[in-house]
Amino acid sequence: MKLKTTPVYFISILLFLFSCKEVIFEDEIYIYFNNFNDQDYTGLDSVYISEFDGSRVMGNFNNSGFSLKLENMAEHSYIRLTFDLYIHDSWEGNTNNLQLDSPDHDAWIIEFDPNKDYIDRQIYETTFSNGLCVPGWCFGQSYPNQFPFDNNARTDAEVRSTFGRCLWSSSPIGTSIYKINQIFPHDKSEIVIAFYDRLKQEGNFPAACEESWSLDNLSVSIITIR
Repeated sequence: MKLKTTPVYFISILLFLFSCKEVIFEDEIYIYFNNFNDQDYTGLDSVYISEFDGSRVMGNFNNSGFSLKLENMAEHSYIRLTFDLYIHDSWEGNTNNLQLDSPDHDAWIIEFDPNKDYIDRQIYETTFSNGLCVPGWCFGQSYPNQFPFDNNARTDAEVRSTFGRCLWSSSPIGTSIYKINQIFPHDKSEIVIAFYDRLKQEGNFPAACEESWSLDNLSVSIITIR
C-alpha cells in the first residue's frame, strides 16, 4: 500500500533533520614524547634507565616507579597517555593467593598530582597477569578494565611471546607487552603524572627479579573540545 503523505509528515521530517545537535570538533596536540634513547630527562623524577630486548626503557621497577611533570599546557579538556608497558616475569594479577595482607593483587597504577590535596584526584588502577590460565584455573587480570574487573591473563596484550627479564628469563612467554592508550579528563595548566606499582611477593627471590615492569615510548597529548 502506498504511503499517503501530508504536509504534517514533511514538516516532521524537516524538524528532525534540523534539530540535530551541533557537531563537536576535537583538537589534539602532542606535547611530549620520550623513547629514552636521547638521555633527555626533563620533567622526569626517579629516572632509572636500562635495556630490554634491544631497547632503552624506563625501569625495571618493583614497588616503585617514576613521575613526569608538565607545565604551561595550553587550554584543554582531556589528556591522552600512550606508551608501551612491559610486564616482566611472575605477575599474578587479581590475586596472589598468598593471604599475606590486603589488598592481595599485583596492582599497576597511574596517579595524577599525587602530592596535591585534590578531592577529585584521579587514580587509574589495574592489574596484569603472566600466570597460567587453563580450564578450571586462571590467574586473571583486570586490564583492559580497572581493578577489580576480571579478565583472562594477558588479555589485550600486544605481544605475548617475549622472554622474561629475570626469574622467567628462559621462558619465551615471560614478558607481556601492552600498548596503553588512555584518555582522562584534565583541564589544568600543569600536571604531575605518577606511574608506579604495588606488587606482592613471598620473598623467596629478590623482588625485582621475581616480577617487575618497564615502560617505553611515552607520549602525552592534550585534547580540546569546542
